[in-house]
Amino acid sequence: MRGTIDYLKISNYRSIDVLELHDIKPFSVFAGPNGSGKSNFFDALDFVNWVIRFGVDEALKKHGGFENIRCLRRCSDAARVFEFESVFKFEDDTKKTETLTYHFEISQLDTSPTLDEYIQKGHNGKKWTANDVFKDNEECRQAKAEFLRRGKSFLPIMFSGLRVHLFNNFRLYRIDPVKAKLPVKNYDDSELSLKGRNLAAVLNRLEKNDDIRGTILEWMEFIIPGFEKVHTETERLSGSTLLAFKEKGIEKLFPAHLMSDGTIYLLSLLIIMLDRLSLGMTLIEEPERGLHPKTVMRLVDAFREKASFEHPIWLTTHNETLAKCLKNNELWLVGKKQGKTEMKSVQIADKLASSGNTWLTDVLSGEPI
Repeated sequence: MRGTIDYLKISNYRSIDVLELHDIKPFSVFAGPNGSGKSNFFDALDFVNWVIRFGVDEALKKHGGFENIRCLRRCSDAARVFEFESVFKFEDDTKKTETLTYHFEISQLDTSPTLDEYIQKGHNGKKWTANDVFKDNEECRQAKAEFLRRGKSFLPIMFSGLRVHLFNNFRLYRIDPVKAKLPVKNYDDSELSLKGRNLAAVLNRLEKNDDIRGTILEWMEFIIPGFEKVHTETERLSGSTLLAFKEKGIEKLFPAHLMSDGTIYLLSLLIIMLDRLSLGMTLIEEPERGLHPKTVMRLVDAFREKASFEHPIWLTTHNETLAKCLKNNELWLVGKKQGKTEMKSVQIADKLASSGNTWLTDVLSGEPI
């Protein structure tokens, strides 16, 4: 299925008052200075994910409660309401273009949160609400009341046959190289954790996949001078799994804590890119950290190739090298106006990047363009 997120709206999350984006590409990068609201935007999407998967109450707990998420620039009544809307535009198997809108609003955030949501197929089609999910009998009425009481979303039920899994199968990665270097024991190895803490466990699993192992080694050899091999070992006393690295011409293996943060970060990014095969959205904060500009350029090409409608890959950055590798409509500039986060799509990013002007440097340092 080919498609795009045609429209995205978020209102009332930290520095975001009302944010509306149009035609977001599967591979998109949000660039701006520190404190502009890039992380708040990703956190708002994570909040949406938690609402869909676990309900409003759990989402509020995960994100620190009403006082931590509300936009302080809003008046008291408006600050009690969070709103989200996404419009997906896609082509079905017959090449027919369709739209699908998902909208929800949470009112009374500070007291008794209430979730009101609908799904609409087409611009003027029928709107499905919770009343369409639960049949009109006593058992279903009780189930509906419990659903609404807990602020639970019916999105997974309705979307199960509509092939839109972006916001209920969602990963927001903020890799911590220090934690990723540590040995692991009894850690889940099914997928890299959001901070990379189980890196050794996941690599231990991937070593059994010849294609992925070969691709990782190829990348590491190409980018890191003198690199020969990375693999996992088991500590005899503790039984923990640890990372070990080998350089050419040196017999002794180096433990992870002796490797640079950039090396660990690169390994984590490669695993995210190669092992994140399920449908859904992948967000990565500042993938350029500790990496050489040429490495960043190659990673951008790889992420772009992996991104698709059903598996978008979005990045944040304030790195000029990364932003200059982007193609038209892939770059969003993030800034603040009167304390509120705003975003603007760059339609001709490649021409601006090759012009030699300082426009991007000024944007990333907080200066207006």
